Amino acid sequence: MNLRQLRAFALIAEHGSIRAAARALAVTQPAATRSLRELEQSVGVDLVRRSVKGVELTTYGEALYKRAIVILQETRRARDEIGQMRDGEGGTLSLAVSSAALVVVPDALVAFRARMPRVAVAFNEVGPPYSHEQLDSGRYDFLVQTEYDGEINDGFAHRPLFTLPLAIGARLGHPLRRARSLTELHDAPWLVPGNTGAPANLVKMAFATHGLPLPRDIISCHSVAVALAIMAKSDALGIFVRPLFEHELLPSHMRMMQLTHELPSARISILARKESPPTPAAECFIECLIEARDAMVASSKAGRSRRKVRAPGVEHD
Repeated sequence: MNLRQLRAFALIAEHGSIRAAARALAVTQPAATRSLRELEQSVGVDLVRRSVKGVELTTYGEALYKRAIVILQETRRARDEIGQMRDGEGGTLSLAVSSAALVVVPDALVAFRARMPRVAVAFNEVGPPYSHEQLDSGRYDFLVQTEYDGEINDGFAHRPLFTLPLAIGARLGHPLRRARSLTELHDAPWLVPGNTGAPANLVKMAFATHGLPLPRDIISCHSVAVALAIMAKSDALGIFVRPLFEHELLPSHMRMMQLTHELPSARISILARKESPPTPAAECFIECLIEARDAMVASSKAGRSRRKVRAPGVEHD
């Protein structure tokens, strides 16, 4: 078993075709077939079977594929780490980012590019369970994710960054725009970030906090941009972190609903695999995220101090 064979096998599994895998590898189809056969001989079982749909993995193939992806990603990380240690440049950094992290990610990226300008960075906007699967397989270096408050035991290393209050958004002129409680909003259609069954689901968390059942009309949406586009043309409501409503990317037709009660807060954390040490690039980006977080907190405190000076005697939260 060697890396050439594992790479060919992984691409065959992903493409469902030896011919497509050969094109991705820039080799001939017989060469890709030979790599697969050599791998099967080394493990002593059939890894694939042909079907009307193309090539499918056997039970043994599915088991090996999960390991092969981790091996190939760790090999890539090892190569990147050596290059980054040698000259501080090169390699790739792939991460999944929650929309709630937009308050710090842009500044962190600017700082990171100044320190490691030749590292290729790829951002993905996906949530659990897909993001966890990709992190576990090694495809992502780490996640910046919205979580439930409280301890989470999912096998990953969690590093909390900050907490942000939640808020509900609606289009300008929404028929429920004067509602002041979740009870009044229960029967509206809702756009939910991520998996509707996940414990960290923000709508579930908000309604459960007030002893209310989950709304019946829920649409799962992993993209904030898609959610905002749908909300702009419908009566769907969305739940986001409150600072999003102060962000310049928020469309002008979106409004934050003014409820008379507080919503729970969401925790933004960095997730990484416990058994895989971060590359220098990953460590650098995490440092930049922490610095951006600290700058955001300092700016927020300074803003509160200025408001107190301008309005003496007025109580502030």
